Amino acid sequence: MDTLKTLVNEVFKDTLYESDVTMRSDRDKNLTIVTDNLRGVCGITVVTITEPARPVSETVEATRLKVKFFLSFPSIKEHLIRMASDARKIDGIHSFIPRNARKVQSRIYK
Repeated sequence: MDTLKTLVNEVFKDTLYESDVTMRSDRDKNLTIVTDNLRGVCGITVVTITEPARPVSETVEATRLKVKFFLSFPSIKEHLIRMASDARKIDGIHSFIPRNARKVQSRIYK
């Protein structure tokens, strides 16, 4: 559970990052609900599906996502590891693999 200090620190983060992610999830779970559950995981604010889900097996599908997030750990590497770990705890997600991370120029978060 996040402490109040952690939550307050997230409010003051002003650099938005973006990462391309490959996610494998249950085919019987609604993809919209799964992506909605990703918001709030490790500072993720926006989740965009960049390619339609494609079946990997009878029960699993792979989806390419673009996620935007605020850095809440000392380094990008630590943040991506924690983000992937927390995402896999969501019901229906089998794997969550961030490919890269880059700063985003946002019109809103300046």
